[in-house]
Amino acid sequence: MTTRHWDPLRDLLNLQERMNRLFEDSLAATRSDPAAPASAWTPAADVYETAEGFIVLMDLPGLSADDVDIHVDGDRLVVRGERRPSDKTRPESFHRVERSYGVFTRVFQLTDEVDPDEVRAEFRDGLLRLELPRLHTRAPSRARQERSDA
Repeated sequence: MTTRHWDPLRDLLNLQERMNRLFEDSLAATRSDPAAPASAWTPAADVYETAEGFIVLMDLPGLSADDVDIHVDGDRLVVRGERRPSDKTRPESFHRVERSYGVFTRVFQLTDEVDPDEVRAEFRDGLLRLELPRLHTRAPSRARQERSDA
């Protein structure tokens, strides 16, 4: 009879991996693009408002500007891309893989205040910054009324 040494850390790590898969599968149902494959991931994004418009900051570590497509589709801002594993590593050499790879799609609903023709993007050090300026509406001009002193 062989005895097996119990490794509680390995059991805990296996439990953690199973829980991670469970959460990933449940979150997959809430993805913004239901047609995206199960391997899709969702990069974190912050959206905030300024006096000039709106700013979207999106974490895209390991990607370059060529890996990302940004376009306005009607009243939606669509950001798509793909993160691929490095060509220098062999999958069989990994002991653990926690970072997500594959395609992603993020869709942001634009308000009537945003000028879709003036959306600007800046990509630096894995951070995508999108500036969504407000439409410049002209202030209503006041019509002068002439006064007659008759």
